[in-house]
Amino acid sequence: MISQIDMAIFIGFIALTMIIGLSSSYGIKSMREYAIGDKKFSTATIAATIVATWAGGRDFVLIISETYNNGLYFIFSQLGEVIAILLVGVIFAPRMGEFLNNLSTPEAMGSLYGTKVRIISAISGFMVSAGILAGQLKVSGLIFEYCFGYPEIYGVIMGGILVTLYSALGGLKSVTFTDVMQLLTFGTMLPTLAFCIFGKIKDLNIIINTLSTNKLFDYTEVFDFTRPKSVYFLFLFFWAIVPGFSPASFQRIAMAKNVEQSRKSFIIAALMWLFIVLTLVFISVLILSTNPNLDTKNVAKYILLEQSYTGLRGFILAGLMAMVMSTADSYINSASVIFIHDLCKPLGFKIQKELIATRIAAILLGAIAIGFALSGGSLLQLTLFASIFSMPVVSVPFMMTIFGFRSSGTSVLIAMAAGATTAAFWKINPIIDVPAAVPGMAANLIFLIGSHYILRQPGGWVGIKDPAPLIALQQERQFKWKKFKENLQNFDFTKFMSKNSPNNELMYVYTGLFCFFSLYSNMATISHTAKLAFPLFFEFVTPSVLFSATALLSYPLWLYSWKKNEVIEHVVWNLVTFYGLVYIGFIFAIISNFAPTQVMILIINLILVAVLVRWQWALVMIFAGAFVSSKVANIYFPGALASSTISLRLQIIYLLLLIGSLLIIFLKPKQEQESLLEERIDHLRNRIVDQEKEMISALSLKSEFIRNVQHEYHTPMTGIMSMSQMLYDSYDSLTDTERKDAAEVIFKSFVRLESFDSNIATLSKLNRSGYELKVEKINISELIQERLKVCQKLYKDEAESEFILNVEEGIIVKGDKYYLGQMMDNLIINAITYCKKGSITIGLEKVGIYAARLTVKDEGIGIPDNELLDIFGEFMVSSKTRTPSGGRGIGLALCKKVLEIHDGSIFAESDGKSWTKFTITLPLR
Repeated sequence: MISQIDMAIFIGFIALTMIIGLSSSYGIKSMREYAIGDKKFSTATIAATIVATWAGGRDFVLIISETYNNGLYFIFSQLGEVIAILLVGVIFAPRMGEFLNNLSTPEAMGSLYGTKVRIISAISGFMVSAGILAGQLKVSGLIFEYCFGYPEIYGVIMGGILVTLYSALGGLKSVTFTDVMQLLTFGTMLPTLAFCIFGKIKDLNIIINTLSTNKLFDYTEVFDFTRPKSVYFLFLFFWAIVPGFSPASFQRIAMAKNVEQSRKSFIIAALMWLFIVLTLVFISVLILSTNPNLDTKNVAKYILLEQSYTGLRGFILAGLMAMVMSTADSYINSASVIFIHDLCKPLGFKIQKELIATRIAAILLGAIAIGFALSGGSLLQLTLFASIFSMPVVSVPFMMTIFGFRSSGTSVLIAMAAGATTAAFWKINPIIDVPAAVPGMAANLIFLIGSHYILRQPGGWVGIKDPAPLIALQQERQFKWKKFKENLQNFDFTKFMSKNSPNNELMYVYTGLFCFFSLYSNMATISHTAKLAFPLFFEFVTPSVLFSATALLSYPLWLYSWKKNEVIEHVVWNLVTFYGLVYIGFIFAIISNFAPTQVMILIINLILVAVLVRWQWALVMIFAGAFVSSKVANIYFPGALASSTISLRLQIIYLLLLIGSLLIIFLKPKQEQESLLEERIDHLRNRIVDQEKEMISALSLKSEFIRNVQHEYHTPMTGIMSMSQMLYDSYDSLTDTERKDAAEVIFKSFVRLESFDSNIATLSKLNRSGYELKVEKINISELIQERLKVCQKLYKDEAESEFILNVEEGIIVKGDKYYLGQMMDNLIINAITYCKKGSITIGLEKVGIYAARLTVKDEGIGIPDNELLDIFGEFMVSSKTRTPSGGRGIGLALCKKVLEIHDGSIFAESDGKSWTKFTITLPLR
C-alpha cells in the first residue's frame, strides 16, 4: 500500500487524463477519423505517440527485471528495438508512400494480394494486439496491487475495463493525447527516480565493481555464441531488430501527412526510446549493485515502494499507468478498426454503423486480452507469444512488398502457412532454444521466394510504386554529401577562425577578464589539501593563465599590423579561451575531486564558451579539454585519481552529457536561426546592391506599369510605414510578440517590394540592346537545388507544401548563372505562393543529347485554359490571381525573356482547377 498523498496523485492524474482525452475526441463521425485522425498531427506529436506505443508499462517492468536478471545479455537484445525504430525511419518509411492512405496493414496487403490474405492479416493483427495488450494489463494488475493492495487478478480486470472503455469511446485523438501525456510525465519522472536512487549510493565504486566482476556483464561470455544462453539472446536481438509493423505501428505511419514527416518522426522516436531504455537499464544496474539478492519478480516493486519517496512515488505510478493506457489504447484502437474494416467487411458482414461496431470490437479485444493476461506467464513470454501471431505470418511478406518484391496471393498464402506452422512447431518442440518467431520468419521468407519462382508467379522485383519520395531523399543526401566534401576541400582556416571568434574588440577584453575571475575563483575556493598535494601545479598555472589572459586584456594596445592580420587575433583568442576556461577548468575540477564549487565554475566556463563560438566548435573544445585534462591528470597528478577513479569518470561523463545536451537542445537551434538570418541578410544585401545599380535605368515597358506601380509600391510601403510608425510611437508598451509581428510585416513588405524591383530592373535591362551575359558552364542540377533551398528559407512561413525533387545529376549548360537563377526563383516562388497545400514537383532530365528539360508542377489553384499563352506577357496576370492584393505580371514575363536570350523556351499547362505545370527547355551547349 502507498500513502494517501500518492494515492490522490495517482487517482487524480488518471481521472484528469481520461476527462481531457475523451473530450479531445468529441465530434468523431467516421471510422477513418477514429482510426488515423485528420492527419493534422505535428512531427513531435507523432514521435511522442511512437515512443509511447513502444514504451508501455510492460517495458518498464520488463527492462528493469530482465536487466537485473540477465545483465548485458538482455541489454544487447533490447537495443535491437531501438535499431528497429530507426530502420523504419531510415529505410522503410521513405518507401511506403503508396500505403499512407491505407487504414491498416491488412488493407495494404489485401489491395495487393487479395481478400484471403487480407482476412488472414486481419486475424493476425487482432491476435497480436490481444497478446501485447495482455502484457500491459498484467502490469496494470501490479499497479493496482501496489496502490490499493488488491490481488493482481482484480487489478488486471480493473485495468482492462479502464483502458478498453477509454479507447473505445475516444478514438485516435484521445490515444494521441494519452501518448503525449505519458511521454511528458514519464520522461520527467524516470530521470528523477534514477537520480533519487543514484543519490543514495555513497560509494560509486560498487557500480563499477558490479559491471567488472558480475558475469552477467562479462562481454567475453555474453558474446561467446558457443554458449546456449548467448545464442538465445542473439536470436532475441534478431527478433527485436526486425520491424514487426504491428497494427499500432502501421497506424503511426498512416497518421503522417507525408513520407518525410513519417521518416523524421521515427528517427526522433528512436533517439527518445534509446534515452528511455538507457535510463531504465541504469536504474536496474543501480539496484543490482546495491541489492543483488532480490527476487526478479519483485525488482520493480522494490524500486517503486522502497527507492522513491512520497509524491514522487505517486507520480511514477501515475506515469506507469499512463504508459499502460497509452500502449493499450493504441492497440485496442488499431485492432478494433482491423476487426471491422479488414475482417468483418471482407467476410460479407453488412455493417451500417461502422463507428459503433468498431467500439464494440474494442470491448471484445479487451475481454480477450484480459483472458490472456490471467493465463499466466512472464512479461517476456507474453511478448514473444504475441509476436508469433504476426511476425512469422504478415511481417515478412509486407516488408518484401515495401522493398518492391511483388508476388501472387498464392505465394503469400503459402509463405504465411509455412511461417505460422514453423513458429507453432518450434514453440511446442524447439530444436534449439531460440524465440519461435525467428525460425518462423525464416521459413516465411524461404517459402515466399521459393514458391514465387518455382510456381512461376507474376511479379518479382518490380520496384517501388511511388519512388518519388525515396528519389528526393537520395538526391538530398547526395547533395549534402557533395556539399560536405566541397566544404572539406575548400576549407578556409581564416574564415573558420573568424566565425568562431568575437567580432567586437571589447569581447577580447571581457574574455581576458573572465579568465582572471575564473582562475581567482578556483584558487580562492579549492581546498588547502589540494594545494599542498600539487604545489608545482599551482606554481605553474597561475602565471600561465595570467599571462594568456593579459594578452587578451591588452588587445586594444596591440600593434596595428597584428590587428590587421585577423588570423593572429582569432587564433590567440581561441587558444586562450581553450586553455584558460576549458582545460584549466577541467584540471581544477579533477584535482578537487569534483568539489561543488569547482564544478560550478567549470560549468559557467563551458557555457560561456558555448555562447561565444558555434556549437560544433564548442563541442570539439569541450571534449578535447576533457580528454587532454584527464590524460594530463593521469600522468602528472596520479594522487588525484587514485582514490576515486570510477567516480571521477562517471562525473566527467555526466558533465559532458549535460553540456553536450545543453548545446544541442538550446544553442544549436538558436545558432542555426542566426545563421539563417545571416544568409537572408547577405542574400538581401546582395540583391539590394544589384537593384541600386539597375533601378537607375529601369523604365516603363507598358502603359499598365503606371496602374501597377501605385499598387505594387504603395501597398508594401504602407505596411512598412505604418508598422514603423507604430514601433516608434508605442515600442515600450508593446509586448515582445507584438514587436515581432510588426517586424515580420516590415520584412515581408520589403521582400515583396524588392522582388518587384528586381524583376522590373532585370526585364528592363534585357529589353535594351546593350545587355551583356556572363556566359559560363553551369551545373544546372546543383543550381536548382541551391535556389530551392534559398526560396524555402526566404518564404519559410508560406512554404507548407511538400517538395518532390526528381533531378538528374550532372547536367551542364552554358549561360548566365544570375539570370537563370532569377528565373528559377520566380518559378519556385510562384509555385509556393499559389500552392498552399499539396505537393510541388521539380524535375530535370536530359532530352536526347542536345537539350535539358526542367518542369515545375504545383497542386495549386490552376490557370484557365484560355490564359495559358497570355500569362507570359509583361504585366499580364491570370484572372485567378488578379486580386486587389496580388499579381504583378512580371515574374513569368521575366522567365520567358531569360529563356529567349538563352535560346530556350517555356510553356504552361493546367487543368484550370487544381494544378499548373511549367516546362522549360534549355539547349546543352
